[in-house]
Amino acid sequence: MEKKLPEVAKHTALILILSTPFMSAVFADINKKENASVLPDTQKNLSITKSKVLAEKRQQLVTEAAEAVSGTQKAVEALEKNDPKTALSILQTVSGKLDIILAKAPSLALIPADIETDYFNFTGDSKAIKQELKKADDLLDSGKIQDARQILSGLASELSITVTNIPIGSFPVAIKEAVALIDAGKTEEAANTLNEVLGMLVKTTETIPLPILSAEALLNEASAMENKKDLSKEKSKEEIMKLTSEATNELQRAELLGYGTSSDYKTLYASIDDIKKTLHSDKSQTTWERVKQTLSELKNKLIHSKK
Repeated sequence: MEKKLPEVAKHTALILILSTPFMSAVFADINKKENASVLPDTQKNLSITKSKVLAEKRQQLVTEAAEAVSGTQKAVEALEKNDPKTALSILQTVSGKLDIILAKAPSLALIPADIETDYFNFTGDSKAIKQELKKADDLLDSGKIQDARQILSGLASELSITVTNIPIGSFPVAIKEAVALIDAGKTEEAANTLNEVLGMLVKTTETIPLPILSAEALLNEASAMENKKDLSKEKSKEEIMKLTSEATNELQRAELLGYGTSSDYKTLYASIDDIKKTLHSDKSQTTWERVKQTLSELKNKLIHSKK
């Protein structure tokens, strides 16, 4: 006879599994595939929004910081090849790059030098998510925790952005120390110092729920639609209602996937419903501003950053 988990243990297991990041690359590959249950227009909006977010992050990168990191790596390689002259020349260039950074941003502690991204996307709609949760719930009831874990680990839709930063307080000092060691003929110690400084690089990861980004893009498009001159009020209302409906679907997906709780979404759903009442009226702008503000607050609350 199979043992059943008590209700408290079952729900604890659900929470632990759902909060576990990227459990398996296998599931990531499976869930990156498109799913017909999500509207093509929504997928298009999501793709555009992801590109925009990444472009904004890349704009924050400091060219000199990236060159300083790559230069430090090349200097280590030169020392390993017993070529201190080349290493010294490279490090002098690196020091120059760091001086430029200090002049540009003297108050910043961390200077972004590189960016890496990953995403994990379960593309099923709310119905598909509920079906997967039901399967997992039944498995937990039967005590099959690992089987449930495999299902739940795939229920995520998020973009992770990892930025590599130079700690500007310690990095330049360490580079100058390595230069002094090379001048003194202590190439092995210099290489160790450079490896240590590369180990000082600080990585920060920001995780953003994809359905929230998608809902934001859809609502922005809907807001702009109201003022399109080539559309009649009736036609624009039809298009706006379609976009807000898709946005609500995306928010429901986010809620079901465990990004926040139902109370986090309550005000936003109500604000979106108000659009129907105030569309093409003198209250419309105020409603849109409230929707965007509420969504922005939700997004900021749900974005997780870690070092």
